Amino acid sequence: MGILENGGNAYGGRSRRISRRALGTAALLTAAFLGLSIWGEAGRADTPQPHRLAVLPFEIDDNSGEAGAQTRHNTMLASITREVAQKIEADKLYDVVPPARVAEAVAAANPGTFLRQCNGCERDIARSVGAERVMIGWIFKMSSLVLSLHVVVKDVATGKVLYAHAFDFRGDNQRAWTRAADYMVAALKRGAEQQDVHPTN
Repeated sequence: MGILENGGNAYGGRSRRISRRALGTAALLTAAFLGLSIWGEAGRADTPQPHRLAVLPFEIDDNSGEAGAQTRHNTMLASITREVAQKIEADKLYDVVPPARVAEAVAAANPGTFLRQCNGCERDIARSVGAERVMIGWIFKMSSLVLSLHVVVKDVATGKVLYAHAFDFRGDNQRAWTRAADYMVAALKRGAEQQDVHPTN
């Protein structure tokens, strides 16, 4: 009794035998499809995943001597900290620890000084939230017109500086600060830390 197709059966009705050649071709196609599927799964498994990053709260080093800006600066610093974390996460440069969780870890550590000058406490803070990389950022203000955004990314395990750069900008206001932060993230996306960042394009 042969293998039947097209609705045929062994008791009547039109039927057609499937040739051995057709069966062989079907088997080869099935094997090829399964092979491609397995290769695809393996390829995805081998894709490097972004490192986990803690973006520490941005700070300001104000040498301008101007009075009355501290409250405004605190609001703007909190804003760009969130924005930088969100943009880095959206661009898939790093797997970013939620800023609120990082802020809690900073408060618990209570370094009592600038995070960039706290003798390695930045690494302890990052380690406490499960991060492999830590970003320290600050604004240096010379005057209301002359400012710069500084950022450093370190390896938490070794303390090695993986990326450090300063971005000059003009204007002590939210718009200018945000534009400087956007430019910094764009520079990071272009692959400043090639061995660590995995851009999406």
